[in-house]
Amino acid sequence: MGDRISVEIKKKQKTLSGLFLKFAVLFCVNTVLIVAGNILLAFICAYAGWILPANYAENQLTEYTVEIQRAGSSPEQWIPPGCSYGIYDEQGNWISGNFTEEEREPAWAKYKNENMYASAGNYYRFIPQENGNICIVRYDLYMRYSWDVLNRILPGPELLFFILDGVLFVINAVFLSRYFAGKVNRELGELREITEKIGSNDLEFETHPSDIKEIDAVMSSLSHMKETLRESLTAQWDMEQQKQEQLASLAHDIKTPLTIIKGNAELLAEEELSLENKECTEYILSNVSDIEQYLEHIRQVLYGISMEYEAGKISCVRLCGMLRQAAVQVAAAEKIPVIFDIEIPEEKAAGKSEEAEKFRGTGMEVPYRGRPSTSEMSGGEISCVPESILRAWKNVLSNGAERTDKESGLEVRIRMCGRDGRKYLEAAVRDHGPGFSQKDLEYAAREFYSGDSSRHDRKHQGLGLAIAKRFLEEQGGRLEFGNHKEQGAEVKCLIRVN
Repeated sequence: MGDRISVEIKKKQKTLSGLFLKFAVLFCVNTVLIVAGNILLAFICAYAGWILPANYAENQLTEYTVEIQRAGSSPEQWIPPGCSYGIYDEQGNWISGNFTEEEREPAWAKYKNENMYASAGNYYRFIPQENGNICIVRYDLYMRYSWDVLNRILPGPELLFFILDGVLFVINAVFLSRYFAGKVNRELGELREITEKIGSNDLEFETHPSDIKEIDAVMSSLSHMKETLRESLTAQWDMEQQKQEQLASLAHDIKTPLTIIKGNAELLAEEELSLENKECTEYILSNVSDIEQYLEHIRQVLYGISMEYEAGKISCVRLCGMLRQAAVQVAAAEKIPVIFDIEIPEEKAAGKSEEAEKFRGTGMEVPYRGRPSTSEMSGGEISCVPESILRAWKNVLSNGAERTDKESGLEVRIRMCGRDGRKYLEAAVRDHGPGFSQKDLEYAAREFYSGDSSRHDRKHQGLGLAIAKRFLEEQGGRLEFGNHKEQGAEVKCLIRVN
């Protein structure tokens, strides 16, 4: 039974080529009918006397020739409508008629030359009268209306029927086009609705057979795609759920060793330690706190909790100290030296030099070049989320530490600068590595770009600069990177100052 219904449906289906052929045939048939109908209308009008045939004037002149010969100088009643005439004596002198002055001489010249052809499709008829005068009649071979008022306000019947043909032709084309377009659009309506539902991931719909074979084939493909997409989305959802559960479990498991590390570091901090060991303990506790924040971020992302920070104001001096401390910690972790070139207030210079001396105790050479304060540096404030700025800065530092020569280390420069009429705090990191290639300069700030594809042992995913750029732009800043004029790469974090 089902097979018989399927066969019946297939028999009723049309093809697009069949529809177009039907349109072409109907268009041609209607065009022929329009032309034939106008011709028939012209014959009916002529038969009814509403339109005078093209040779009407010529026939009338032939019929009333004798009357015109006897009429003398007043043959108006025998002159057909639409004709003009003139009466001349044997010497060609003008006697009477309705020729204009410009037409009189040419008409007599045509008579003398026995030339019956006038200009613009007009003709002359020469009729000698009984009194010896010559009657010259000018007529044409065009159709005319029976009523003179129509001859004055309308184009000639031939032109009028031609215009009517054109208008009906256009109406025919527009009507048939809209008719067939509407038919196809009705069939495509459901198709558009299905694609919109698939686009919005609404897969709860049923497809119905179409009257057009090609559209029915597309319907079938969309139905198959719907089922495939449903299976894919289900599998993706299951995989995402599994990942979420694994990440939640991993984040929970990390807390245990992190708590142990934090507890032991706190116990060490309570002991009498050397300056070097005390500083290392402080770094451990500081980074443990950062990891706890990151775990909280992971938890918020997993459970869809908003983790927006509220922006606040921080002085340039304080932010500069935070950036410098982060650079010292990254350098210590990577066991590389770091050179600072910072514009800071004089009263802070002593403290920063002392911090550099402390860090030297770890065996790493950390030269420091402080400068006197400037009014710009000491008075500026920044509206930002410090946590996001530090995350961006640490990504830049880690990127440089990975690529630099281990003996040369990093150079960190922090100062004020201007860009596009605005004031920025510029924090720059220079490494002593190979620098950026031309391709790196184009794609380095894009996600998942990790430079040389031959280095498969790299542990990161090419997100460092991309994350730093996003964090800085969220705070109204910007990221610039390029090659240093001497050696290595240089990345600048520009933080807008109020």
